Amino acid sequence: MRAKIGEVLLKRPEELNALTLSMVEAIDAQLAEWTSNPDVTSVTIRGAGGEAFCAGIDLRALYEALAAGDREYGATFFRRFYRLLHRLGTFPKPTLAIMHGATMGGGAALAMQCGIRVATRETYFAVPDCKLGFFPDGAMTAALARCPGQVGMFLALTGVALRARGLVHAKLATHLVPEDRTALVTPILVNQLAVTPAPSPLADIEAHVNQVFGLPSVAEIFGILGVRGGEWARATLGQLQPQSPTSLAVTFRRLRQAQEQAASPSLAEALATDFRLSQHLIDGHDLREGIRTLVLSKDQKPAWQPADIASVTPESIDALFGPVSPIPEWKPAD
Repeated sequence: MRAKIGEVLLKRPEELNALTLSMVEAIDAQLAEWTSNPDVTSVTIRGAGGEAFCAGIDLRALYEALAAGDREYGATFFRRFYRLLHRLGTFPKPTLAIMHGATMGGGAALAMQCGIRVATRETYFAVPDCKLGFFPDGAMTAALARCPGQVGMFLALTGVALRARGLVHAKLATHLVPEDRTALVTPILVNQLAVTPAPSPLADIEAHVNQVFGLPSVAEIFGILGVRGGEWARATLGQLQPQSPTSLAVTFRRLRQAQEQAASPSLAEALATDFRLSQHLIDGHDLREGIRTLVLSKDQKPAWQPADIASVTPESIDALFGPVSPIPEWKPAD
């Protein structure tokens, strides 16, 4: 602890600080203690090693547990991870994440629960969950829904990465701080240490993004990109094609819900919905296939089921949003 600042260091640099169950439980327990500790006035989260804030959750551990028949691990991990996210998102003192280096998946979700989100020129931010047969979970869709226009939908479906300028433009980062100043960053000093980013290239394509990703279905997005022509349309279609069709449909519906709700659901409600989805997808085919092909074998040749977006039915997506019997629903106290 430094000057009444509770400091969380994600210290697994050899795995880009990917979150294990023990890390999640340790951080959650420490935050619980700091909540009522008068000697702690704010919390800062950073990653060790210089290459990553946090590249996500430990997918290898999840895959190995499921392969060994340990279904309970998947329920326990997401139950505890979402409890941590809820505690962080409702923490009564200022919270700050320094998103230096790789910030992806579950690491992005962790950062988004902090009120102050610092990017550096070395930040590499992405939500590549659809490429893994999953979806941007942990209330990540709520953060993406706050992006201007359809930028959040574009990022969620394509998995396109942003650097610092794009993150500030998308309202996913609150500040840009030069990397040589990050050791000095605190909630009190961040405004003094931050610099104004140059305009983002994201602004140059925003009109295209809004037009295409505002369409009412993933199938229509594919269709218009296929006939539109031009470098941006071809590149974007190429980014969508490797993704899990089921994940694209789930993510589209989840984010569209977040965008269209007149009154935003509470963090607890958002996490409860995400828990249902996470457990259904754990029991399905595509998440395991995504981990196998992208994390383990790295052959980059997933065999999705179903293999194309036209074969994903509304009924199959409805079922993924329903209860996961006999697994109990998620609650903040879990």
